[in-house]
Amino acid sequence: MQGNWFQRTAPAVPAQALYDALVKETLSPALRAAGFKGSAGRYSLPSSDYWALLGFQRASGSTATELRFTINLLAVNKSAWNAARHQRPHLPERPAVSVSYGEPASWVRIGELTPEREEKWWRLSARTDPAELAKDVTHDITEYALPWFRRQLTR
Repeated sequence: MQGNWFQRTAPAVPAQALYDALVKETLSPALRAAGFKGSAGRYSLPSSDYWALLGFQRASGSTATELRFTINLLAVNKSAWNAARHQRPHLPERPAVSVSYGEPASWVRIGELTPEREEKWWRLSARTDPAELAKDVTHDITEYALPWFRRQLTR
């Protein structure tokens, strides 16, 4: 029998599996080397006075073959957060990096910190070079996220 329909091809690795491996094997170690604690896409800079949170957000429109993600950042003075909780009891004990609460928390997506000042979503699929993608993500964390946190934590 001949014909392309009969040829066997290796199944594509699901985008979610590629993402999980990228976060676990490359991005988490890079974040820890930069001083963050955490895993599985949720990290914090240790501070007794501030919540300084970094989190990866997957796009809801991602598919089995392509996953898109961005990075959210949140910083807030813990005393100011606790005072806000007294006025707004619905606020959680610890803020979530995926939520923009308004004052007193500062929240931003990483793309807003880049020179382009626009949303930035990385795309990951079987065609993506994971080393190049990780290099771009860690560059943005080092060049834009860390300086943003430093500014927030000295306010």
